[in-house]
Amino acid sequence: MNSMYAMTSDFVGRISCAVWIGRLTDEAAQQALEAYAVSFQRSGWAEDGNVRDVILAEYKYQRDRQDLCS
Repeated sequence: MNSMYAMTSDFVGRISCAVWIGRLTDEAAQQALEAYAVSFQRSGWAEDGNVRDVILAEYKYQRDRQDLCS
């Protein structure tokens, strides 16, 4: 199960990086992450109902860190 969380963190990192370098809008990134969260839950990988909140919190955390580097 740890590999799924690592893969999710990597995916969120790639999305946040695309926003940081201007290849993706914040709105589009959040929509993509919300869709990812829905697929994550439907696949049975996560039983927790707040997967969306966790993924979006990770996105915000990574974006905040990237903005500090700017």
